[in-house]
Formats: sequence, C-alpha cells, structure tokens
Amino acid sequence: MGRAEPGKLNWAGVTGALDFIFAGWLKQAGLDIAKVAYENPVDAANDLAEGRVQVYESALAIVRPQLQSGKIKLLVVTNTVRAPTEPNVPTVQEAGQPALTIDGLVGLFGPSDMPMELRRRIATDIGAAAESTIKERLSTTGQLLNVDGPDEFEKSIDAQRAQVAAFAKELGITEMPED
Repeated sequence: MGRAEPGKLNWAGVTGALDFIFAGWLKQAGLDIAKVAYENPVDAANDLAEGRVQVYESALAIVRPQLQSGKIKLLVVTNTVRAPTEPNVPTVQEAGQPALTIDGLVGLFGPSDMPMELRRRIATDIGAAAESTIKERLSTTGQLLNVDGPDEFEKSIDAQRAQVAAFAKELGITEMPED
C-alpha cells in the first residue's frame, strides 16, 4: 500500500536507533510514508491502535496492551530471533528485510578505566542473578535475556553504532562538528 498510495500512510517514530533504521530503510525501499514524531512511545502505540498512524516500530513491551486487546497486529520482530511470546511472528530477516534487524541492547556501564577482569566478574555475577530472578518476567514482555560478557557487549554496541550511522548517512544526517 505504501507504493500504491505514496504519501497516504504515516508511521510513528520516537527518536532513537529504531527511528534511524526504519527511516533509512523506507528511503532505500523507495517508500513515501510520512513520519509522525512522538516524545512518548505509549502515545504512539495508542495512536496506532486508533488508526491515526499505520505503522510503528517499537519494543514489544510498549505495544503489548494494544496487541493483547487485538487493536494492532504484530507484523515482524526486528530481533535476530523470534520473540518467545510471539513464536509465529517472523523476524525481519525471515521476512526478507534483513536491513531492519536490530537487537535491543540494555546493559550496565561503568568508568572507562575499569579493569577488564572486574568488568567480566560483574557480568558473570549479574548474569547468574538475572538468570535466576528476571529471565522469566522479561520473556513475558517479549524480551530476551542475553548475558554476554563485556567484550561481546562492546562488539554489539559497535555494530549497532555502525548500522545507525550508515542509515543516518543514507538520510543525509551528519555529525555535529566538535567545538
């Protein structure tokens, strides 16, 4: 429908990595879908449910009430694996749109001069605690617990940074010069 009726559809966007990736993908795909900017992701989810916007890229946890009530439909997930609560919904990779793949990254951060051994020990301790206390609760909201070490986390951050930068460049967005 985006190609058949250019400019007739709207997508909800809340500034962040998903926003750059989705906007860049739309441009690469040659789709003319207008962005409606939101400060509050819950407002965007509610407007999607009411039909004021037609597409919203969001964390599953944010749109879960509208999804459970049947007011919206989950089309794809952007993670590299399917959401445990929505096993019949394909990933963007499976749907033929690998450029939209982005795993949510949440982590603990510390001083840049923290010794690597301490970082690894903290990651191991947090991982053990998370496995036993919050893994099941996270999965009910479609989130996946992935407790990798600091080296893997840094690589994931770098990969996402590069992915967002590539789409920002596609959109003509440049870095601000330093003072």
